[in-house]
Amino acid sequence: MKIRLFLSLFIIIGFSVIIYAGVANTKHNLSKSGPGPIKSSEEDRVCVFCHTPHNALPYAPLWNRELSNALYQTYTSVTMNAQPGQPTGNSKLCLSCHDGTIALNAIYASSTPIANDLNFTLTGDSNLGTDLRDDHPISFVYDDNLANQDRQLKSPSTLPSFIKLQNGRVECTTCHDPHTETVYFLRTGDKQLLCTSCHDKKLEGTVTLSFSSSIHNQVISSAPISADYPCGDCHKPHNAKDVVNGDSTTQLLKGREENLCFICHGSSQGIGPLSQNNIDIENLMSSNDGFYDTYSGTRRWVNRSHDVTDAQQSSSGAHIECINCHGVHGVRRDDLNTTNVIESLVDPDNPSQPFTWGQPTNYSGSDKYWLKVYKIDHFCLKCHDGSFPTFSDRPDLNVLEPSNNNGYIRNIASGFYNSVHGKKRIPCIICHDPHGGNPFLISNRVRWTNAPFDTKNASRSNFDSGDIYVPIPVKFELCRKSCHNGDKQSHQTGKTNCQSCHYHGGGKL
Repeated sequence: MKIRLFLSLFIIIGFSVIIYAGVANTKHNLSKSGPGPIKSSEEDRVCVFCHTPHNALPYAPLWNRELSNALYQTYTSVTMNAQPGQPTGNSKLCLSCHDGTIALNAIYASSTPIANDLNFTLTGDSNLGTDLRDDHPISFVYDDNLANQDRQLKSPSTLPSFIKLQNGRVECTTCHDPHTETVYFLRTGDKQLLCTSCHDKKLEGTVTLSFSSSIHNQVISSAPISADYPCGDCHKPHNAKDVVNGDSTTQLLKGREENLCFICHGSSQGIGPLSQNNIDIENLMSSNDGFYDTYSGTRRWVNRSHDVTDAQQSSSGAHIECINCHGVHGVRRDDLNTTNVIESLVDPDNPSQPFTWGQPTNYSGSDKYWLKVYKIDHFCLKCHDGSFPTFSDRPDLNVLEPSNNNGYIRNIASGFYNSVHGKKRIPCIICHDPHGGNPFLISNRVRWTNAPFDTKNASRSNFDSGDIYVPIPVKFELCRKSCHNGDKQSHQTGKTNCQSCHYHGGGKL
């Protein structure tokens, strides 16, 4: 019996020595020997700020700190299947210092009082506060049921050994070890590996697109992104805020919606544009040369771009963002050598990815560029057929049926009858530019070299290098400056435009 007790004490003492050696060189050493900026000027006991050998609290082995009674605002997201509650387990222990409600010297049991020079709470990034909506979610069950429901979480049975669930739940100590010398007390020094140990950013389809092959799998170290690992380009696990203006964000992002994309795909922040062709998407999207469509049932901005900005969608029942077409975790540059996928279009609502088409086109040629152009139509029709994609929880688009002379119709699939413009003869993006152009997304530049369709009297290369500006209200100047260059005398006053009589869904164009 004595031998067994001796061995137990020996193991405990040995383990304590190892832990002591680890924490002594970290900021968690609040004694006067600590290496960090916050430390006591008098106290020489390293472990006393969290542990005591006698009269300990029951929350953790030999626990020595009071716990907060605060009510926390927990992380929420429309894309999250987990259900975080109020902090539990080890997370409560961490928050006894890191929520800013209890002073650092507020220990539970000590024969000698803690020095008064630590009678304050943490400040700065170390203080998470009681609003945890900008911090990685904690205190939720992580099991196979959640992984199967989410589709982008790995099974807990496959997690590496350094990931520590507590009673089957994700807690602060799942990612952090308070006794280690690793940066930010992380359980591995590889931040990217820490994220991808749980998050399986892989989209399955006829071809597998994963984050490892995405164009976004790179490190943007320039300010204001200032990342040192790929996931950190867009996300921050704690105190996530807009890196430009400090506003609150969702999904732990470093920017609000399209503004985050514009940091790299624009020019106002000094990083971008970083796209392959150096295209400034922010500048293309920023034009306010549009008008508000107030016809009953639509109430949408008809602008020079997809209406991605909040101001343009304030009265709209629909909301579109960059990620609705370009899923950031799988998107790649288009490869003209592939024939079964459009790499730049990844719909995050659809688990069968990357985007592939299931319908034939009327194009029977072999030009690789035009093969892809024609098949983009099927992606457009995911929304422009009167409803959102199948795998979305969002409401249907508010589609207005044409009446009298009103041609403001968004449902392209039901009623696009004309034998030239419809029936897959001319692709959508020939007339419409999703990133710019003019009202109704009408292109301001025609690129029809080697076009496999008849342009009537217009030269196929007339406008390959020139712009066609389409002012309001003459919204369809493109029609008569490209293919339809016949007699226009009767409607050239600017008070009548082509689409007033000829519109999608209006029967014969």
